Amino acid sequence: MRGMKNTFFLLCIVFVLSLFARSSIWKVSDTHHTLFLGGTIHVLRTSDYPLPEEFDQAYAQSDFVVFETDIALSQSRTFEMMLAKKMLLPPEQTLSQLLTPQTYHKLGNYLASQGYSNALFEHMQPWALMMTLTQTTLAKMGIDQNGVDIFYAQRALKDHKPQKHLESVEEQLAIISEIGKGEEDVLVEQTLRDMSELNETMAWMVRDWREGKTRRLEDEMVNQMLEESPKMYRLILKNRNDAWMPKLRSIMDEGKIGFVLVGTMHLLGPDGLLERFRKMGYRVEPF
Repeated sequence: MRGMKNTFFLLCIVFVLSLFARSSIWKVSDTHHTLFLGGTIHVLRTSDYPLPEEFDQAYAQSDFVVFETDIALSQSRTFEMMLAKKMLLPPEQTLSQLLTPQTYHKLGNYLASQGYSNALFEHMQPWALMMTLTQTTLAKMGIDQNGVDIFYAQRALKDHKPQKHLESVEEQLAIISEIGKGEEDVLVEQTLRDMSELNETMAWMVRDWREGKTRRLEDEMVNQMLEESPKMYRLILKNRNDAWMPKLRSIMDEGKIGFVLVGTMHLLGPDGLLERFRKMGYRVEPF
């Protein structure tokens, strides 16, 4: 899910490997098949480069790269126009009508503290508002560079290395537009609470990702999402992993080595890709 970030969206930016892993890359294999699974961060600072060396090693050993979606198309003007249409509320609806007075008041206070007026966002979907505010805050923190996915998509294009994807941009947009439905107040209030800690949160998440440490990521991000919004958890993580696994199995059956790069959250927990491969009898080990 590219660029959609608040505490829940931040989960999609960030990652999640397996507890106390020594690497950000995992090798999934059996007697005849090998697949590299890499957990990614979708936005980074200039200082976060170079990436951990195992990324380049897995890339060099792979015949093709697999992303969540078509990276080139997700960066195109066509996608921007599709996204812009999704970001707006129906003409007859406003944000003040959608949120409770209490939540709308809290939002207004926050916007005023940032130099914005409510009117500027009155016709935006709650998820789109949260995306915009979080992107602005991340940019102020210097987190405005392309992340792991785009880095390797551009490199693969230059190297003429084939690219595959697990879902279409239309499918991603459909998921995005469902985020927070029926939980709009929870979405907004949670984001506003976490905004003040965003700098600290990103710092430890990037650090833990580089070092392959994930206990805190699982406890504070995955488990928190499951506890606070089971619907969000299913929409963003479980359902997509359900849809991806047959595709990943099919990719392995091709007999070539693929390097799969997805938001690291998709690799963690009982519904994560790593555990699913383990249950199927594959050998799963840090690379």
